[in-house]
Order: sequence, then C-alpha cells, then structure tokens
Amino acid sequence: MHAQRQRTDRGEQMWQWFNGGVIALICVVMLYPFWQTVVASFMTEAEYLSSPLKLIVLEPTLAAYKQVFADGTIFVHLRVTFLIAVVGTAVALFVTAYSAYGLSKPFVGSSLVMFLIVMTMFVHAGLIPDYMNYKSLGLINQFAVYILPYMINTFYLIIMRSTFLEFPRELEEAARIDGCNDFRIFFTIVLPLSKPILAAIGLFYAVAFWNTYMQSVFFITDSELKTVQEYLQKLVSDSSDLEGVMATESGEEGFSSETVRLANIVLVLLPIAAVYPFLQRFFVSGIMMGSVKG
Repeated sequence: MHAQRQRTDRGEQMWQWFNGGVIALICVVMLYPFWQTVVASFMTEAEYLSSPLKLIVLEPTLAAYKQVFADGTIFVHLRVTFLIAVVGTAVALFVTAYSAYGLSKPFVGSSLVMFLIVMTMFVHAGLIPDYMNYKSLGLINQFAVYILPYMINTFYLIIMRSTFLEFPRELEEAARIDGCNDFRIFFTIVLPLSKPILAAIGLFYAVAFWNTYMQSVFFITDSELKTVQEYLQKLVSDSSDLEGVMATESGEEGFSSETVRLANIVLVLLPIAAVYPFLQRFFVSGIMMGSVKG
C-alpha cells in the first residue's frame, strides 16, 4: 500500500511538472510576439533593419514614440475608443446585472423568456438588416451605435443570472422585513456582494468595447468617430497611411516606418495590458460563481 502510494505521488508530481512545462511553453509562445513588438519599437532604424527579432535593444531610442506624439492622430482615435470602453462597460454591466437579477426571479413565462434570450446566441439577422435597422433608428455616424446595440451579451447575462440564482434568499427576506423593496435590495445588497462576478464580466465587456472594429468600419464614416482599432489596421496594412506620421526622413531621425507602426501598436495595447493584473484575481471566483447552475 505504501509503495503504491509512493508511485501515485511520483506520478502526480511528474504530471504536475509536465503540465507546468507545457503551460510555461505556451506562455513563452504567446508572450514573445508582444515582447518583441515592445522591444522593436525602441530600436533605431539601423538596428531594426539589421535584426528586428532581438529580445533586447542595444541602442534604445524614443524616436518612434516622439514621432507618434508629434503627429497626434492616434490620440484622436484613442479618445473615441477610451470613451467607448468606459461608457460601454458601465452601461452594459449595469443593464446586464439588472436584467439578470430580474430574470433570476420566478415569474409567469420565465422559461419562454429565457428560451428566446438564449436563441439570440444562435440566430442573427446579418449585417444588412443591422445597417437598415440602425439607419432607421438614426444611429449611423453616431457614437451611440457603439453602445446601444451591444448593451447585453447573452452569454454574460446567463452567467450573471446563474450567480443571482445562488444568492442567499435569507438576506433578501431579512431586507424585506426591514422595509426594503427589490430596487433597494439590488443596489444595496446584491451588487456589493457580487463584486467578483461584476469585475470579471466588466473586464470582458471592457476588452470587447476596446477592440471595437466592425462597427467603426460599417456604421461610421466620420473620421472623428473612428476607433483606434480601425486606424491601427489601416496603419499596419497600408503604407500610405503613414504619410502623415512620417513627416521627416526616417533615417535622419533614427526611426523607420516599421518602428512607428510598432510604437502605435504598443500604445494601443498598453491600457488593457495595464488593467488585467488588477482584475485577474476576480476571474476564477467570479466565473465559478455563475457556473454551478443555470
């Protein structure tokens, strides 16, 4: 029995080492492109042309970033995307939580309502009906087209509803005895005790809104309302879009068109990359809260 237990422990230890090695390898593969992008953005033109795939910079320079700041075009689109992320996340998180709490309560036809909600995950009208619908509502070339159609994600709604289904009924009953109605219970008791799931879902919403691209392409023609993702896509795919950014001869200034592109990419990635570490601790607890039943 003792020998068998030792073999089992050794096998579990070997599996943990193997599992850890695989995860470490995956992390390296995923992080290398990001690290290489950051490193290359600080290279001079000569160093980048000699070897762009270095892990460290031999002659670091801020020339590419200075050129990006001097041009300033990206910050117009960054401002739009930042507003979309902040306003969209706040609105979507509130509407999703409020709807999920209501759907967690028993009412006549609740099964039918949930069936219709779930069907929206699999049935979609398509791009042309969406455009016609938004046009009839006056949303084309309006900031609201980034927010209103995407206030509720069905998957996140289901997860949050499952969380509220598990909420202790004793707390709600005690609050009602003290004279609280459903609105006060939701705002003063349910929301404060649901911070993990709110943080996790809120981050998912923030990333989705930050990566807004298709809406900018199809529903916005005003250049002042274009998102930074579309600007970045054009900057990366079309060298002519760098004409406004490359105001001087790159060789004389120590940067190239490629390092300017990479500097733009880093500036776009930085905000979300900075937010992740602070909310990562809510991921497991927040998602597990809503994954037990639903």
